[in-house]
Amino acid sequence: MVSTEAEQLRDIFSKRYRLIEALSDEPKTKPDLVNELDYSRSTINRAIDELLDVKCVEPTQPAETEFQLTMAGQAALQFHREYRAETERIQANTALLNTLPADTLDKAFLAEADVYSSTRTPDIAHQPGTELLEEASRMIGTAPVVQRSYFDNFIERLTEGGFELELILETSLLEAIEQNYEDDFAALMEFDTVDAYVIGESLPYALWLTEQDTSTYAGITVYEDGGVKGTLVNDTSAAIAWARAQYSKYRETASKFEGY
Repeated sequence: MVSTEAEQLRDIFSKRYRLIEALSDEPKTKPDLVNELDYSRSTINRAIDELLDVKCVEPTQPAETEFQLTMAGQAALQFHREYRAETERIQANTALLNTLPADTLDKAFLAEADVYSSTRTPDIAHQPGTELLEEASRMIGTAPVVQRSYFDNFIERLTEGGFELELILETSLLEAIEQNYEDDFAALMEFDTVDAYVIGESLPYALWLTEQDTSTYAGITVYEDGGVKGTLVNDTSAAIAWARAQYSKYRETASKFEGY
């Protein structure tokens, strides 16, 4: 159960955020805060009293006319900044996130993920995956959708050498490839370092991992009506572990592609 004191602290930081930020660099007097924030003196008095109650500010010595953040206040401010930044990022990408089916994306992946989305310039959503592919020594991923440029990018990287590729394709996608990109797919499969698998279930998004010499990235590309809605990229250990586990589940139920 969340303590009353913790709830009080969160409420105060939400309500008094501007004043707390004003104290983050150096101690200030109440008149300083009135002038800087354009608040009334009574508002400043109430805010300082509230912050004194939760021990997040203290008067400076010896005159005690200035106030500064305590160590607890500085720590709480940092967490509050991160919370505000995270909620602002989520709000900015609500349309993309709501495209995802419920319960298909772990919070470990969402935490600290970089989000790339644009409805009018969809190449922005492709950019992170394309750039990571250029430096990757190995890439594994699921594919609910394919575009011709994907074949071009993969074949270019494979031709350079030192690159392995493993893909899991939806059965319906493989049928569409046979109808529209059969030659491109055949050229891709000619490389010895390429393996493809076929899965009967519908994939909610493209899940991929790129491995480089010193780093690994996990990504999710979201599609809507065949077009790219956006991409999320995360290189934290928790996100990578979750992505590997999800990919392994798909891989276990997929069958190796042996040709049409």
